[in-house]
Amino acid sequence: MQTAIHFEGDQAYICVSDHGKIKEEDPVSYGRSRVEFVIQTAKAQEEGKIAVVFDDATGKIVKDAEEQCIRSGLQQGQVNFFTKEEAALGVVLFRGDNLAKGNTGIFDYTRKHFVYYEVKKQKDSVIVEAKDYTEQIKHAVTDQEKDAAFLTIIKQALARGITTTIYLCGEGFDGNWFSQSTNALCIGRRVFMGKHLFASGAAYLCANRQGEQKVPATVNHTTISQIGLVVHHHGRDMFCPLIMEGKPWEESRGEMEIFVSGINGLSFEVRNRSGMKKASIRMPLDGMKKDADIVYKLKIQGEYIKADQCKIKITDLGFGKIR
Repeated sequence: MQTAIHFEGDQAYICVSDHGKIKEEDPVSYGRSRVEFVIQTAKAQEEGKIAVVFDDATGKIVKDAEEQCIRSGLQQGQVNFFTKEEAALGVVLFRGDNLAKGNTGIFDYTRKHFVYYEVKKQKDSVIVEAKDYTEQIKHAVTDQEKDAAFLTIIKQALARGITTTIYLCGEGFDGNWFSQSTNALCIGRRVFMGKHLFASGAAYLCANRQGEQKVPATVNHTTISQIGLVVHHHGRDMFCPLIMEGKPWEESRGEMEIFVSGINGLSFEVRNRSGMKKASIRMPLDGMKKDADIVYKLKIQGEYIKADQCKIKITDLGFGKIR
């Protein structure tokens, strides 16, 4: 078992990886030094390693933290520190983004910084580039000012190449202030939102360094199909997995948050392990207007209730001017 902790402000966002399953835990206010919180977490965990992502992971901060962990009695390598660039790569690997079709971007808006991380494939390697846009938004106070600043940042950050997947992370994205900018963001892209992104990426990297298996070797009543959302992107349909195959049905569940516009229903597909479509379901969304100028924020949750039955719940979280 691996535990990943991402510190942002006075909050610790925690993910636990156990046999390929990454679970998000409720954020906690650690109320003391970050390193002491890490040490106590490591000592309370009977086995496995701890992955840590600091907002300000300079070389000196990491070195001092490592030395403090050793002095506390922890073993060398028991705690692993990751930069946000490394964690961003972990997010892409964990979520299975196909970089051959386009780049993945993460807009990270904290109390102190606004940084865009771009993950892209370059020849035979994958690189992560970070660009700081803090100066362009730090003086924005009202919702309208922040929305306008974010729209400018989007146009600059996504000006080069093709970006197919976007993640929004950080406390700065709390609230529904970015309605106009999201209209531009959603054009031809999948957009997701979550505060545990960097923790989940670090958990994935830490687990794979340990050689942890993504799927248990022997499991009874495992699911043999994956269920996902089908989105129209650049003139063709793309499959976004929601519930993966190869897990006990009792543990098979998934969740995502997306922004959509111009639709009044969602399409889901059931696919086998080879990616072949076995069935498709169209779910109408009563009350949604098929208007490209209106953006909806939806939470999609899926879980198996029996070995051969699942349920999908869609929650309209509301967004901007439509509410």
